[in-house]
Amino acid sequence: MLLRGLPLILITLELCGAANILAMFPLPGLSHFVMFRALLKELAQRGHNVDVFSHFPLEKPIKGYHDIDLRGSSPLLTNNMTFDVLRDEKGVEFAKLMSNEAGFKICEDSFKATQLKQLKTSRKKYDLLLTELFGSDCMLGWAWHFKVPTIVMTSSANLPWAADRFGLPDNPSYIPTYFMGSVSKQDFFGRMMNTWTLIRSKMLYRLHSTIPSNKLAKEFFGPEMPDLDVLAYNTSLQLVNSHFSVNNARPLVPNVVEVGGLHVGEPRPLSKHFDDVLAADKRGVICFTMGSVVVIESLPRGKLEALLNALAELPYTVIMKANVQKFPKDIAAPKNIVFEPWIPQLDILCDPRVKLFISHGGMMGTQEAVYCGIPVLGIPIFADQSLNIKYTEAMGFGIMVDYEKITKETLVIAAGKLLEDPKYRANAQRLSAYFKDRPMKPMDTAVYWVEYIVRHQGAPILQSAAKDLAWYQYYLIDVAAFLMFFSALLASIVAKVFVLLRNLGAKKKTKTS
Repeated sequence: MLLRGLPLILITLELCGAANILAMFPLPGLSHFVMFRALLKELAQRGHNVDVFSHFPLEKPIKGYHDIDLRGSSPLLTNNMTFDVLRDEKGVEFAKLMSNEAGFKICEDSFKATQLKQLKTSRKKYDLLLTELFGSDCMLGWAWHFKVPTIVMTSSANLPWAADRFGLPDNPSYIPTYFMGSVSKQDFFGRMMNTWTLIRSKMLYRLHSTIPSNKLAKEFFGPEMPDLDVLAYNTSLQLVNSHFSVNNARPLVPNVVEVGGLHVGEPRPLSKHFDDVLAADKRGVICFTMGSVVVIESLPRGKLEALLNALAELPYTVIMKANVQKFPKDIAAPKNIVFEPWIPQLDILCDPRVKLFISHGGMMGTQEAVYCGIPVLGIPIFADQSLNIKYTEAMGFGIMVDYEKITKETLVIAAGKLLEDPKYRANAQRLSAYFKDRPMKPMDTAVYWVEYIVRHQGAPILQSAAKDLAWYQYYLIDVAAFLMFFSALLASIVAKVFVLLRNLGAKKKTKTS
């Protein structure tokens, strides 16, 4: 396998050369970094030198991948968030939490880190900045500092505040907003709410992230640094974790590239332990996980009991990522649930003995379910999870259970439909075929565009002129206003001429009489 890929690697290196890449990912969330790490490792394996600033160093170092460990600079967002904390900010108001806790405060912590201070005073030379587009743009200052082009990565479907900087169409009449939790076909009320959500989220991001982050970045990099807005609008490329088979189809500009499923590799054989669990139940197995951020043990007691009682009633073995020791002592764990501190999610989902995936609806897990062709029962908690699960419903391979409506009955009914009606699995298999059928694998696509930007020093030719237009120019408000004024003026002139001609005709008629 390695020998077959060797000619491609050699050709790539010859065309591009070994690039020195600064990868700046200070957000301490593993659920995001899974995607970023996959690409960074691939770039290193293809001969590039990658300096990776993150909270998640590799367990086994590889050549060309240089970890700069940021652990300790910010609290980790891994297996330590409760349901109540994340449910406090619902819908579009979650943009405040993203912009503040996962944006400005991360920048504040990062700029205090010794590792970043040392980088600023170093004599290192780079060819490219790779960073995340999420809660703040403060890391774009490194592109100005090292005078290099920027590629940003987004681990979900695109964010509301990403569109303007790329000139990307984001018409809310048919493009669902990240926080809205609806799909393309909307009624009047849905379109109105989608429009409000889009505008509100952009306002919240500017107020809670852009303005304070700009001040912070200028304090760190120097007052001569251009505003973050200027740097953001000069971004060379975005790699976004979406695909039309998992998200809604939408128009793209050349420098916004979909690489949905980039983190999804080939499923590996299960360990003996997990293989034995699956083999023990001839009817099949259900996989249950709420991702790497939220802990199931933090569910309010009533909802936790409803969940466990519902699973106990299903005639299947359930593999659940949870720590049963942290459940209330008087809550008995059902005998059909196998609790695990960690599970090889992709490997399990792609096993034909797995019948259902119960999830919070995170993008990574949803893509893995689509890749493996597995029906999804979604219990969304925050951010884009509702949007992701709504799409599984629209495409006929998922059912959403609202967090506020969790009962034993709602869960049993939803799971029963997904397990017993063959149409859900058939639809999942159909979507899987769409997801896999591409001219290039998402990893190869991502690597190609990274190297394209390096080869062409930022490739400004990819950028749409739309990003440089004022909002009233982009939406042709000025043209519409001019046409309305001109039409009104023309109508007024025609009316006056008509009145004048009529009066002249009347006078002429009077004289004749």
